[in-house]
Amino acid sequence: MEFRLTDAHLECLEKGDWQIVGGWIRVVARTRRNTRKHGFGALIQWRNMDSVLLQDIVFNRVLHGDQSRQVRDALIDSGYWLEPYPQSWPRLQRYLLQEIVKAPAGICVDTTGWHDGVYVTQDWSVGTNSEPYYYAGQLNDSMLKSAGTSAQWQSQVGALCIGNPLMVFVVGVALSAPLLHPAAVENGIFHLVGPSSSGKTSLLELAASVYSDRSCVRSWISTANGLAAVAAEQHDMLLALDEIGLARPEDVDIAVYHIVAGTSKLRATESGALARPSHWRTLALSSGEVWLSEVFESLGKRPKAGQQIRLVEIPVFGRFGTFDALHRFQRPQLFVDHLKLQTSRYHGSLFPEWMNLLTSTDELAHYAKSEIQRLVDQWRTSNMSSQVIRVLQRFALVATALSLASRNYLVPWDEEESIDSVKQVWLQWLAARGHVMNAEEHQVLARLKVLLPKWEKALSPIGQQNTASLLGYIRDVNGERQWLIDKSQFLRQLDMPGQYMREIMPLLQRGWLTTNEPERATLKLMVQGKSRRFFALWPERIYAGMQELEIDD
Repeated sequence: MEFRLTDAHLECLEKGDWQIVGGWIRVVARTRRNTRKHGFGALIQWRNMDSVLLQDIVFNRVLHGDQSRQVRDALIDSGYWLEPYPQSWPRLQRYLLQEIVKAPAGICVDTTGWHDGVYVTQDWSVGTNSEPYYYAGQLNDSMLKSAGTSAQWQSQVGALCIGNPLMVFVVGVALSAPLLHPAAVENGIFHLVGPSSSGKTSLLELAASVYSDRSCVRSWISTANGLAAVAAEQHDMLLALDEIGLARPEDVDIAVYHIVAGTSKLRATESGALARPSHWRTLALSSGEVWLSEVFESLGKRPKAGQQIRLVEIPVFGRFGTFDALHRFQRPQLFVDHLKLQTSRYHGSLFPEWMNLLTSTDELAHYAKSEIQRLVDQWRTSNMSSQVIRVLQRFALVATALSLASRNYLVPWDEEESIDSVKQVWLQWLAARGHVMNAEEHQVLARLKVLLPKWEKALSPIGQQNTASLLGYIRDVNGERQWLIDKSQFLRQLDMPGQYMREIMPLLQRGWLTTNEPERATLKLMVQGKSRRFFALWPERIYAGMQELEIDD
């Protein structure tokens, strides 16, 4: 059967006459998975009755099979005009199958983000590869919406960020999300904490304007059950989450776990087999009036050290809530109102230019990693723990993204302001944390500082005690005082877990504890004819060390 495509219709030749099959439709590419072994189909484009250009990937297995009418129904539902005759759909079906064979080849992918050096969105892809890449998504609205030019975004939105470190920082977080993969940085969350009406939501909308309009900002409530779908849809993009206080603590707990883990929970199919889980890379920007640690405490949980590394909680700061410079506006609210108006007018134009820059940057992975390391080396101090340095790497990632954007004139402020803004936010986080130690170590030392005066009063010299001491003893070893604290009492009073070696290790490493049982970190002694286990502390060393470390209770 012979077909021809006019500006308005698809026609077929039947008994010498050209008959209309339906509206304008064509096969753009013959698609398949990057293995080239399965997932064969076609990227088709069509115009609906309002002349809106639409596209989607249709798989051969559906177009050939018993479910082919699903394709027909989806097309009609989107507004495609199909002539109301029984032969119209079989003709269109045959046309598509014929065109697939002739179309140029391409690769289809199920997720947005990086694929073999190509960055794919629902609407476009950028990067170099032997073949074009296409998103095999469903017929749905793209999250990426654009209004105005990048020059307008710079002059009307970006210019307002100058002199406002937190505003510059959140733009950097938005730009950083696609850098997670090249820089080999894990998923993470930056959580902005501050009082009501301080401008936190405006910061999220500003970050979202890099990609789209304010619909890109999700609520913690809306993501409680649909997080996997939301995060997977925004793979290698920013995930903006507003007002954590509105969500149930249980939902926040689950959501945080999924965000940082980057995978959905295991589910069973109708047949009982395991469904394929969703995966994502994302950098989340969150806001709320409560700290995430408070949310965990309400559930009777403490955030684990690994979570605290990837959950970076930042107290908002600024002369006017989250802002330092109001530019020409007399009151903060007027500035916020103007910012909201401008982000609604100008958004989504920066992201395509940013991805064009990233995909054209030579050895992007090497560049990102080396710049991050350079900034880490510049900002770190000699006493910083490994956990703090890992958080510092996240801030350095944001600074790297902003510096690259500044150097290439994608933002209206210079590189110095990019770096200084991130450094100010980093120092605010560090001040809020209050120390540069690993979380487990600080927790143990802070508790130990409280207990030391109590223990000193309760311990007795080991040689003068006729009855067994529940807590422990004092003794002299080579002219230095040593405290022998009963193992069970020590663990209970310090609220340590049964597997305690990770918490005890800092004491051993600092030489504050001695042992004759390295696998237990305990000292085994005979006391009054009975074998007992103690934690053997050197109190003078501990007092001096705590003073040096400035341990707070």
